[in-house]
Amino acid sequence: EALAELERQTYIQRNGNVYEYLTNEEQVIEEEIKDVDSGASEVSSQLFKILSGDVIKTNKIRYAKNGQDFGFGFKLDDQVHGAQKELSVHFITPEYPYEPEQIRMHSAGKDELRVILEPDERVLTDLRLLLKTDKYTKRKRTTSLSALEEQILQAKATLNREREKELVQRLRMAVGKAVLVHNAADVPAASADALGRVTEGFQALVDRTYTQLKLLGGVTYTEQQVAEAVKPESPFVDPLHKIHQASEDVMSTIQRKYGQGEQVTMKTIVDTFQSKPYGWDLASIEVIVASLIGGSKITLTVDGNVLKRSEA
Repeated sequence: EALAELERQTYIQRNGNVYEYLTNEEQVIEEEIKDVDSGASEVSSQLFKILSGDVIKTNKIRYAKNGQDFGFGFKLDDQVHGAQKELSVHFITPEYPYEPEQIRMHSAGKDELRVILEPDERVLTDLRLLLKTDKYTKRKRTTSLSALEEQILQAKATLNREREKELVQRLRMAVGKAVLVHNAADVPAASADALGRVTEGFQALVDRTYTQLKLLGGVTYTEQQVAEAVKPESPFVDPLHKIHQASEDVMSTIQRKYGQGEQVTMKTIVDTFQSKPYGWDLASIEVIVASLIGGSKITLTVDGNVLKRSEA
């Protein structure tokens, strides 16, 4: 407590877990750094940058049951960051203005995995100081400096780089110990590795969001199999094949839309089956449609011309 008070009064500075005395000149600069404005949006953007770019490092996670990669969007304390997908990984920081039970309840009915970071009161304090110091040193270098000021600024910049590395490490640990929540319920996870833990929770998110993913029979297909699937003697046409139930769903969707007078395009089918409750990948949808063409159940038209199987 005494050290924290001395730090607040700018007699000392903290570098990780090490405290250092400040000279009179250093105290003046440290006070000026503390006076630099650092808005909430800047803090949020920097925190997102570290969590997405240094901790998670991906916007796709593999679903273990069939090897399919699912893209996701990021959220941070209810704020959307970057491109959004049907699924989201939503980080909750210690500054989020709700209690854990409310956080769980607010997740009900949402296609997101909530990652409730383990409380670490210094993370956001240090993050603000990181931004203030960076902003200050860049601004100060545009003015004329004494040799001593230049030396202090160089030391501040070096210290700030170390601070950023330490923040990344602390946030990795916070995610590795985070409570995971989906649809108002906790999701169990054993991994203490940040990405490993989020990946574990993501499996449950995919399971519960894409309830008809199982119609693919635990298999995903490739673009290279499309040409094979369209042949009449293709194994894809065999009703005993794993894809049979999925084909039935695609066929009934086409019939229903056609019956409603809708022009059914490939995009219509892709949009329907990539979304809830299916979550099928593009190549698998193409293979299923090709198998229906191969079985003479549907025809494919391009620019008003019906294609032969060999052209499809």
